[in-house]
Amino acid sequence: MLYQEWKNQIKPDKKQRNYQHIDNPLDLDNEKVFKKVTSVIGNIKNHQFLPFIKRNEVKIRFRKNESGQVRRKPKIREIKYASHLDSHIYSFYNFILMNKYEEYLKNLDIGENVIAYRKIKIEETGKGKNNIYFAKEVFDYISKQDECVVVTQDIEGFFDNLNHRFLKEKICKVIGTEKLDDSLYKVFRSLTAHKYIEYDDFVNKKRKIKSNKYAVYKTLEGIVNKNKNNKGIPQGSPVSGLLANIYLIDFDNDIKNNFPDVFYRRYSDDLVFVCRKDQRISLLEFIDKKIKDSLLHINSEKSFISYFKKDGGKTICEKVTNGLDEKRTRNYVDYLGLEFCGEKIFLRKNTIQKLKYKQVKKAIKQLKNTQRVKRKKPKKLHNKVNKNRNNYFKRTLEIVSNSGVKNQVLKVTRDRNELKNKARLKK
Repeated sequence: MLYQEWKNQIKPDKKQRNYQHIDNPLDLDNEKVFKKVTSVIGNIKNHQFLPFIKRNEVKIRFRKNESGQVRRKPKIREIKYASHLDSHIYSFYNFILMNKYEEYLKNLDIGENVIAYRKIKIEETGKGKNNIYFAKEVFDYISKQDECVVVTQDIEGFFDNLNHRFLKEKICKVIGTEKLDDSLYKVFRSLTAHKYIEYDDFVNKKRKIKSNKYAVYKTLEGIVNKNKNNKGIPQGSPVSGLLANIYLIDFDNDIKNNFPDVFYRRYSDDLVFVCRKDQRISLLEFIDKKIKDSLLHINSEKSFISYFKKDGGKTICEKVTNGLDEKRTRNYVDYLGLEFCGEKIFLRKNTIQKLKYKQVKKAIKQLKNTQRVKRKKPKKLHNKVNKNRNNYFKRTLEIVSNSGVKNQVLKVTRDRNELKNKARLKK
């Protein structure tokens, strides 16, 4: 019965994932596959977890240099993703732990403060809230204040620095036990002492692995790495986000209890606080102490303190400083991909620059394809990535009925159409 409940709440596209890994994709809608997966979960103590595959995800960010010119700055993030069978196992344990976690949040009355990796619904429609909705809630709250200070902070290397002993203590606290049972401990250790292989090594060995002529671990001999540190969990497993939330359960509760009138939201490692001016110093000191007590650190480069006030009935951003009270040139608060200056909400400048960069890059590639191979039609500019991007724009406009975002979206759409027209003329 529990297995069926778990399966029923999984989104259709998550029941079978088609990414490359050591094992083959497993469709939970297939009865034989479902029985196999649940059989392994039921006998988890004897299961041998496969290594994660590690890939470097490159994100292009845009920053202004000293002369004010916008330059590309790549940001590399390590992603480790589990095998297909192991991913289903982690998904099941995420389901079990999530129920306990939600109950714990409810008892502490901090359910509205932690907003990442959870299913939070809009009361009126029953639809799930997303980043845009969460950001707008923050901005709406700021707009209602006569005067306030907004603190936005980022926890440095969050997933890579989760202390294993500390995490285990918090899991026990949430589930109400003194120690983890053997099954849960096996899953816990598969993440804390996880093994992984580099993607390039996997590609080189893939044919040999898929041939099934050799035992998997014999084939992988010499290329398997292990996390030997006492901290860090892979970011790409279905249960990792929940464990990261559990890790800071005491921090979330301490903020609520010690600063009950401070507006506080945490989206994974992104923190936002809205407080009175006279609370600023004590709040910052408290945050710093409690984060250090959690064996983590605040990223000072991503800490901003924004001062808002009413001026002629309008909300304006008076000034923005860093944690050292050094004034910054920006005049807005930045949260979850959106910027708020007091009157209008905008898409983050980096998001717009990224979209322009991708459009130009894709258009150039398309033009080259057209010139080289006349017989072949060039690839469409509007692919799945662009479709997802358009959906993001659409959702943003639905939630944020604001001229700032609207004008940005219209401009990006207009620029994209111009590029598409140029590509057509070159055919």
